[in-house]
Amino acid sequence: MRTIVVTGGGRGLGRFTAEKLARLGHRVILTVRRREAGEAAVAEIRRSVTGAQVHAHSLDLASLASIRTFARELVEAGTNIDVLLHNAGVMQQSPTRRVSADGFEETLAVNALGPYLLTHELWPALQRAEPARVVCVSSRLHLPGSRGAPVDFDFDDMQLERGYQHERAYKNSKLAILWFCYELARRCAGSSITANGVCPGFVPWTAADSTHGWQRWMMRHVLVHMPFATSVEAATDSLMFMCLDPALESVSGELYAEQRPIASSPDSRDAGLARRFWDAAARLTGVDPSWP
Repeated sequence: MRTIVVTGGGRGLGRFTAEKLARLGHRVILTVRRREAGEAAVAEIRRSVTGAQVHAHSLDLASLASIRTFARELVEAGTNIDVLLHNAGVMQQSPTRRVSADGFEETLAVNALGPYLLTHELWPALQRAEPARVVCVSSRLHLPGSRGAPVDFDFDDMQLERGYQHERAYKNSKLAILWFCYELARRCAGSSITANGVCPGFVPWTAADSTHGWQRWMMRHVLVHMPFATSVEAATDSLMFMCLDPALESVSGELYAEQRPIASSPDSRDAGLARRFWDAAARLTGVDPSWP
């Protein structure tokens, strides 16, 4: 039995992955922003899976204080974490730039800075469980030439205070999470803690939760049938593979999709840029950049 933390486990891919993990007998700690949503998800999973070991904890990845509180509870309780699945994320639809509780651009805060700090704060629990896995959900949208506004990460304007565009914010955050993932893998080389990225694909059914009106209708009734769409079943199978497959026990610093390694962008593989993001994230979140 493994203990697996699934961020964003109250709905969407996180919720369905948590149920699959529980069905296999693993202990699942799912995180949610709203406790009521977590309690509802846990009740649903326990109704579906007899004896499910699943627990919900409040965690707001847009709040550094919330991250530290959540992690401190697990570390002080002596919890061993075998897998930390950074599943939670936001894809803003609003043209207006939004900021987190700490004043960071919200997409970057939730999708990259939050996972960075959460991993740092849970490091003792991961070390206790060695071997352990850190799995970061990224996206092929970080690749040059992907649809929509181009990825363009400017270290002099990480918070997109100039020229904010919600698609660019999302793509930048998915590049940033890969920088974190690959740099962590380099720093853990030779240890039994691995770090890998995964693109679960475009899942219209769950993406619809972030939309409204005609957009939600299109997601649920039209885009789900498109050849480029990924089903919930296939996407959660990809996440399960990253969490559990023995073939990945000694693999680190890779990006996967459809349960096979794929190439990420040249920028994502630039070690100098990765270290620059690591140091910037450490400064913004208030930790020593020399970790782990």
